[in-house]
Amino acid sequence: MKIIKNLMFLSLIFLSNVSLSQNIFKNESIGFSIQQPEKWIKAKEGQTIDNLKSNIKLDEKVVAKLLEQNKGTIQVVTYFKYRIETTAGIIPTIKVNLRSNPHKNFVDFRKSIEESFIGIKKVFTDFKYISAPTESIVDDKKCITATCIYTLTGKGGSEKVKIIVYAIPVKNQFYQVTLMDTEDDNNTELFQKIVNTIVIK
Repeated sequence: MKIIKNLMFLSLIFLSNVSLSQNIFKNESIGFSIQQPEKWIKAKEGQTIDNLKSNIKLDEKVVAKLLEQNKGTIQVVTYFKYRIETTAGIIPTIKVNLRSNPHKNFVDFRKSIEESFIGIKKVFTDFKYISAPTESIVDDKKCITATCIYTLTGKGGSEKVKIIVYAIPVKNQFYQVTLMDTEDDNNTELFQKIVNTIVIK
């Protein structure tokens, strides 16, 4: 599978006292809502691509292809833990995209997600699964989830990033929820709480 598609899956601080704000993002036209983490920053239109280009070092051809592929994806909402304008290095991120799902059944959908991860392994040589793609449930909907880790290079140097992906098919589309943090800035508990607030109508 093409590198372009694979890269679209590109996401310990006081875990005992994680709290959520009462800010809930809702998009009535697509029937999606998710709670905003307290003190996290909602990205402006196009800001996720700006973050990719300015903070993460990838081959120029890969970035160009990624930008081209992004045209077919609807950015639903993205949250950054820190402001990208003033933060060097990898920023913990929660990103929700809506993408086309050409598959007629869940088995084929799962295979396509698994193939995407196989492609990522070819790009990042130290890629490894923390948990391989498996079936899960989000808002009573069957989905595929996986967690992986690999090295990204940003302005602050190279860091191991953990990527948690939920691929939630809804009719002929699917929501891709990508949660990214680093070994030094672990947000696992918060991420699980955020995923539990997702409502899809």
